Amino acid sequence: MSDSVTASKSPPAGLPPDVQAQTMGVAFFDLSRFDEWTSSEQDAQVAAFLKQFYALAAEHVEPHGGRIVKFMGDAGLVVFPKDKAQDTILALCAFTQGARACARSFGFDAYLNVNIHVGPVLAGSFGAPGAERFDVIGKTVNIAARLGRRGVTLSPQAFRCLDEEARRRFEKITRPITYSLRM
Repeated sequence: MSDSVTASKSPPAGLPPDVQAQTMGVAFFDLSRFDEWTSSEQDAQVAAFLKQFYALAAEHVEPHGGRIVKFMGDAGLVVFPKDKAQDTILALCAFTQGARACARSFGFDAYLNVNIHVGPVLAGSFGAPGAERFDVIGKTVNIAARLGRRGVTLSPQAFRCLDEEARRRFEKITRPITYSLRM
C-alpha cells in the first residue's frame, strides 16, 4: 500500500463496508459573486455556464489524480491521494485562471477561491439508504472548508506536500498559518 493511503482493516461498526480511513488531500472551491450574478441572469444562462464550469473543473483535476466528489452550484469538493498532492494543487491553481476566463466569457467577473488541506478522512459510500455515493467525512474536510481566504489557500500540511520550486509560488499568511498563491 502506498504511503498516501492509510487504510483501516475494517470500517468502524455501523459504517458501510467500503468505508476506509485514508490520508488524502481535500479541496473546496467556490466562485466569488456567484449569488449576485445569478440573481440578474436567466436560469438557462446560469445552467450553460455551470455546464462549462463543471467540465473545466474535471479537465483540470482528474488528469492529475484528483476526484470531484460533488458540485454544489458554483462550489465543489475535490479529493486526491497525498502522493498526487503537488500535481493536483498546481492543477487547481491553473483551474482558478480557467474558471475566471470561463466566467468572463459569460459576462461574469468572478474569482475562484480554493482551500486545500491534507489529512485523515473516512472515505466511502455515504448517504440516505438507496442513494449512497462516494464522499469523505472528518476533521480534514472541515479544516479545508474553513481556511477561507481569497484565491488559493493551503494549510501548512498541504504546503509541505510541495517541492521547493512550487512552494515559491505561495506566500505565508499568519493567524492561522496558511499559504496563499502569489498573484
